[in-house]
Amino acid sequence: MLTDVGFYAVILALLVLVYAAGISVVGARRNDDRLVQSGRTAASLAFPLMLIGAAGIWAALLNNDYGVKYVASVSSRATPLFFRLTALWGAQDGSLLFWCLLMSIFVFFAMRRPWREDKSLLPYVTATMALVLAFFIGLTLVSANPFARFDFPPPDGRGLNPLLRHPGMIIHPPVLYAGFTGFIVPFAFCMASLITRRSDDLWLRSSRRWTLVGWVFLTCGLVLGGRWAHDVLGWGGYWAWDPVENKSLVPWLLGTAFLHSAMIQEKRGMFKNWNVALMMLTFGSIVWATAIVRSGVLTSVHAFAQSSMGPIFLGFLVLMLSGMLYFWLTRLDVLKSDNQLDRMFSREGIFLIQNVVFVSSAITVFALTSLPIATEAFSGQRLTVGPPYFNAVVVPQFFVLVVLMGIAPLMAWARANGKTVARQSRVGLFAAALVAALWFVTFTLRDMSFWTVVAALLVGLCAYSLAITLMEFARGTRARMTANRENAPTALARLFGRNQRRYGGYFIHLGVVVLAIGAIGKGFFGGDAIRNVALNDTFTYRGYAFTYRGLQTVPCEFNDCQTLQAALKVTRAEAAPPFAQAGDFVGAIYPHVDRYEVQQFTSTIADITGSFNEEVYVILSAWEDEGASATFTVYINPLINWVWLGGVLMVVGFFLAFWRTAPETVARPVLAPAAGVAGK
Repeated sequence: MLTDVGFYAVILALLVLVYAAGISVVGARRNDDRLVQSGRTAASLAFPLMLIGAAGIWAALLNNDYGVKYVASVSSRATPLFFRLTALWGAQDGSLLFWCLLMSIFVFFAMRRPWREDKSLLPYVTATMALVLAFFIGLTLVSANPFARFDFPPPDGRGLNPLLRHPGMIIHPPVLYAGFTGFIVPFAFCMASLITRRSDDLWLRSSRRWTLVGWVFLTCGLVLGGRWAHDVLGWGGYWAWDPVENKSLVPWLLGTAFLHSAMIQEKRGMFKNWNVALMMLTFGSIVWATAIVRSGVLTSVHAFAQSSMGPIFLGFLVLMLSGMLYFWLTRLDVLKSDNQLDRMFSREGIFLIQNVVFVSSAITVFALTSLPIATEAFSGQRLTVGPPYFNAVVVPQFFVLVVLMGIAPLMAWARANGKTVARQSRVGLFAAALVAALWFVTFTLRDMSFWTVVAALLVGLCAYSLAITLMEFARGTRARMTANRENAPTALARLFGRNQRRYGGYFIHLGVVVLAIGAIGKGFFGGDAIRNVALNDTFTYRGYAFTYRGLQTVPCEFNDCQTLQAALKVTRAEAAPPFAQAGDFVGAIYPHVDRYEVQQFTSTIADITGSFNEEVYVILSAWEDEGASATFTVYINPLINWVWLGGVLMVVGFFLAFWRTAPETVARPVLAPAAGVAGK
């Protein structure tokens, strides 16, 4: 019963959104605030209606209603309660419904916010968000209806995909979807500003915090996805340039470029055209990313099965891009910058270079990811490129960005002084030389090669940016201590409080640098080996000794699988100065293999030991004679935990930048001539 109510609630949500879009535009044209407010209220109703729709599927999952096709495909009587709840986003149909639910939440809170200085944007913000959400709800009902039923229900379901039974994959999709759907708010403000022909930065200021929210969810989604891949897929890494990984990276790169470029418009009245283009590209890339994953046109361990959504998505994408291009081109006269770029040797010049590199990286990833689709369309054959090519053309651009992060804080607005920049760079250059030398002695001399020398240089670049960023904190803290006679902790805390955006952004930069160092350690110095060993025998690899203690069947974590678990003792095979000695106990690990009979699926789950700076990652690859011997794949991952630490620091930086301790002042907007817009 509740499932049927949920179905009709989703249909009603679609209808109220169409009404909200139409009545808002009519209200704007007639300058009738009552109609605009009616559209605002209607758009707000989408969230409770979508929540009822999701509750309908949750009720079916909890009640084991296998008459609902979606429930039978993702759940079973053996599926634990918690995983029955998270199965809502465990497959195509339910996850698209959940996507719409999350987007409706952002629409609801955007509609409920106070509309004061930006009230003139309200009707077109409402219309834009309502139309986009209506499309996704309509797509759900037409091509991925989770409420569809069997004529003859099966007695039991298939159960949740074993790859999704991991904390990272339970949290990763909702967080990533929140990142994607969160950008609907700044996109709607951007379109409303274009439609109303505004020449100021009102839309930037009104949507700034919404952009940050979308960005941090997208960041968390990328990091959590990497962690899931590392723990579940059994290949020892966290990023493989998989098409679904790439589709999340492209909007992150464009959105990050926008966050940097928006500061230039707010500070100097420049890059208006560029910011509008970046926001449109960011949201367009989100729709593209959703399309390639949900249509099944690209093969990926993350992607959904092939579906009929491709042509529908293509039509929507063409229509949306055409509308964006029209409004952009017809508003070029009101998007002229208030100031010109005086010289490249300035903060805005460095930001411009950063933006070019961000966009260049995004275009490169987009082009290489879309290559199989293009080649198949024109030649009938799929041409793909692997991780080595991505690493060769994209990774160097990322390290250019790391260096620019260190240079930008030293630059003044408009015109920077070369001597001042050189003087302030001394600490960073010293740190770069020192760290590169230490890295060279510690790692490179063991295995001298061209790439290990490159790694030492890259770490030096990271150290430069890290030192410059820390010096910004130290300089600001020291100034407050001198001027206000505050102690260091108080001065640092108040430094953040007075300029949260700036120093929160610097903290995010620290996270990026730490993540980059982790990527260098894993990418350049990680290693793997496959070894076969008899029971109670030992093999060594990269300074570690692995003693095989046996194989046994143990209770499975879930009721619908069987688990075969190996046991190994890991010790030091050789001394690792200054503290570790040969023979030191490192850890006991238990890699295992889970067999799911219903799904006819085998999952190989690694176990991990080692230290924070060097991870030992082992999987059980094969076994013979009931465990008399076994084959293990061993990965040594130096500094991989720095990747996760960097992600955490980036999120902390977001909160430091986001939570205001004092209200921001809003400048009076400047309007370009326009007519027929509500609120003017």
